[in-house]
Amino acid sequence: MEISSKRLGITAVTENENLIGIITDGDLRRMLENTSDFNDLSAVSIMSTSPKTINKNEMATTALAQMQNNNITQLIVVTENTYLGVIHLHDLLREGIV
Repeated sequence: MEISSKRLGITAVTENENLIGIITDGDLRRMLENTSDFNDLSAVSIMSTSPKTINKNEMATTALAQMQNNNITQLIVVTENTYLGVIHLHDLLREGIV
């Protein structure tokens, strides 16, 4: 529900505001292909534990370069390991960075 409501294709998984992983729409598709019983699944069982992140103080052009280098459309914004939000390629387009 979170992924659909925010229209980002991603949601962060946090514990005490610290980032512990992400779940993407791709993770959900793979889970649906491989699992028939969803009753015992938790976020931890399907999340990616090493998401691409960027520090809140980095320049937008750095975010764009990181997205291009990793062939992704969004980055998790953090300070230390505290989750702050998501920056999406569309954000950069809207601001004229791209």
